[in-house]
Amino acid sequence: MLRNHIQMPLIFCCACSLLLASGLGTARGEDAIPEPLIIAWEASRNRIQSLYLKIRNETTSPYELTELAGMTGRVSFGKTTEIVAFDAERQIKRFKWDEQEHAKKDEQGKYTLETVRGYEWVTATEGGLNRNVPLPGNVGMQYGKNYYPFQNLIYRSEYMRENAIYVEDPLASPEDISKVKWSSLPEALQLRDFQLIKEDADEFVISWTGKIPANGKGARQVFTISRKFGFRVKSKELYRMPQEQLISSCECRDFREVAAEVWLPYEVEQQSFRDGKLITRTTMKVLEAIVNQDVSRYSHFEFAPGTQVTDLSQLTPAQVKDLKETRNLGYARRFTVGEKKSEEQK
Repeated sequence: MLRNHIQMPLIFCCACSLLLASGLGTARGEDAIPEPLIIAWEASRNRIQSLYLKIRNETTSPYELTELAGMTGRVSFGKTTEIVAFDAERQIKRFKWDEQEHAKKDEQGKYTLETVRGYEWVTATEGGLNRNVPLPGNVGMQYGKNYYPFQNLIYRSEYMRENAIYVEDPLASPEDISKVKWSSLPEALQLRDFQLIKEDADEFVISWTGKIPANGKGARQVFTISRKFGFRVKSKELYRMPQEQLISSCECRDFREVAAEVWLPYEVEQQSFRDGKLITRTTMKVLEAIVNQDVSRYSHFEFAPGTQVTDLSQLTPAQVKDLKETRNLGYARRFTVGEKKSEEQK
């Protein structure tokens, strides 16, 4: 249940990014994106060598959660504190959820509410070691070498996704890296038939028309890119075509220069719509940002005493292969941090 609880909030937040996630065909016309914008966008991204962000997320809806679950399948949202950090050696993503309500479907198919207590979820790499926690508190924490179930750690941060901040994951396969790049601007500018709608001293407005890979329906994306704030994304909208009906939007506000020529928005608002009506709103506010400084003291973490650890570090290549295919942890050893290991566990 908790794994679904973690994944469901991502469904609504990813609508804009999904359009960029597949297909390599491109046909550049007279109004195609100018090369100077691509070069400037890449330079802006490459100025970020290390980053630490502490973000407060809050999702709300004009509908009751049970009603929203019946309409859309979304079963949970609430307030969270998110930490993302990376440098050349380590990456980390931490989510700490407050106590919140969760919509649960009964045998008759009706949704009822239950309270889910606060818990933390940690995903990190450090020195080639991978650690994942998708369970309450610190119970069930996993770590292991050569086991990597996620395409890209930092890319999973909605804030960084909306700001087109791409971080290459050293543990991801070449195929996964390519897949992430397809959905990461500015690479997408060279992979899709984006058209320049407007260009002035303050901003660029570009759009792309195509089909949503998930359902094959026609759609149009519109991006506004700021010149003033280091070519960061100011807003983006996703429309269903041919009705030109707004599906989702994202607006970045309160831009601040956090390092030399590095601008980041301190507030990002995402909205999802259905039949022209707002169904969810997510606000992300940056509480702290540290750019191009030593982030090791922020991104490092230890297993707290009492943590139940699933040790994946001693698996054979054959066991690792089976684990990736089946997610069966039967091969792994387990121990509790703070307790003396037995001879078998060592």
